[in-house]
Amino acid sequence: MAVGGALMTLRRMPLIERANRRAVLALGTEWEDLRRDSSASSAFMTWPWILAWLETEGVGADLEVVTARDPDSGRLVGVAPFYVTRTRRGGVPVRELRLLGSGAAAPDHLDLVVRWDAPPDVADALWAAVASAQRWHLINFDGVTTAGHLAHAMLRRRGDVPETLPCPYLPLVGGWDSVASRFESRLRKNLDRDGRKLDRDAEVVERMVVDSADLDETFDHLMRLHQSIRTSKGDHGVFARSGMQRFLRKAAHRFLEAGRLRMWRLEADGEPIAVIWCVRSGDSVAFYTTGYDPKWSKYGPGRRIMARAIKGAIDEGATEFDFLRGDKPYKRQWGTELRHDLVIRRPTAPRGRVLWLGGAIPRVIRRALRRDAAAGG
Repeated sequence: MAVGGALMTLRRMPLIERANRRAVLALGTEWEDLRRDSSASSAFMTWPWILAWLETEGVGADLEVVTARDPDSGRLVGVAPFYVTRTRRGGVPVRELRLLGSGAAAPDHLDLVVRWDAPPDVADALWAAVASAQRWHLINFDGVTTAGHLAHAMLRRRGDVPETLPCPYLPLVGGWDSVASRFESRLRKNLDRDGRKLDRDAEVVERMVVDSADLDETFDHLMRLHQSIRTSKGDHGVFARSGMQRFLRKAAHRFLEAGRLRMWRLEADGEPIAVIWCVRSGDSVAFYTTGYDPKWSKYGPGRRIMARAIKGAIDEGATEFDFLRGDKPYKRQWGTELRHDLVIRRPTAPRGRVLWLGGAIPRVIRRALRRDAAAGG
C-alpha cells in the first residue's frame, strides 16, 4: 500500500510503496533494468545475488522493501532493499534493520538503488518511508558505499562518523605486463619461479567454469579447499554452515546464468589444486573467495590462480580487479589501491539505546527488557 496513503507530488515525486514478499520476488527484470541505470554497480546489488539470498538465507526473512515508481508510467525508479532480523545482544532479544543479501556472506558496496534520472529527492523519500516503520531497535548496515544514496540520506549530523572498511582494488591499466609491473618484486619472482616449477613437474590446466555441471563439481572443490585452509588458520571459513553453502552455491549458479560468474580452477595432473570465485559487474571483476590444496603449497597455487583471474579480467576488458573488504598484507602485494566502505550502526528505540550504551547491562534492566520483548515491545 502507499506510504502515508497519498501520492507525493513534490517535483513529480514517484509513488512510494511498501512491497510484500510476492512483489519483491516479482521484481526480477525490473530490478536489473533499474540497477543498470543507477550507481549501484556492486555485484552484490544485482538480482542474481538478491534472489539467491531470498531463496535460501532470506526465505523466511521479514522484508522491509520500499519501491518508488513513476506515477504515470509505473516505471520503477528506486528501491530501498532491507529486512528486519531478530537477534540477541547482551542476552536481550532485539530487532535489527539490515540490507537485503547482507549478513555472514559479508557483501560489499551496498546502497539504495535509484535511477540516474529520478527526481533528486527520491533517495531521501525512500529512506524516510523505511525509517517511518520504526519496528526495530538497531540499524546494522555493513559494507555501505561511501558516496552512495544511503550514506547521504543517513549521515546528516555533525556527529555521524561511521566506521570504515578498507576495500583494496587493482586498477587494470594497460595489458598484463603493465599491471604486473605494479606487483611487489618478490611476488613477481615467486609467480615466475613457482610457475616454471609447476609446469615442469605436472601437467597443468587453468580453465574457467562455463556450465552448470562443471560449476557444481568445482564448487565442491572450492568449499573443500577453502575450509581446509581457513580451519588450519583457526578460522571458521565462509562455508562452515550448511545454510551458507546452499546460499552461495545458489548465488554462483545465478551468476553463471547471468553471465557474471568468473570461477577459475587450477589443475595439476588432473587434480584440482586451487579454485577462485570472482564476479563481473560493470567494468569491475570482484574477487569473492578462494581455496588451494596445501599439499601443493610449494608451487604457490593460491598466487597462480589469483594471477589467472586478474589476467582473465584484463583479457575481457575490465578496468579494475576488486579485492573487496580487508586490507590484508597479501592483497597489498598485488599493487592495490585503497578505498573504503562504511559500517553504519545506531540505535533507534529505547531498548536499542540501552544496549548501545555498553555491554555491562545491569541484571534488573536485562530482566525488564526480556519482559518487554515477551510482551511484544
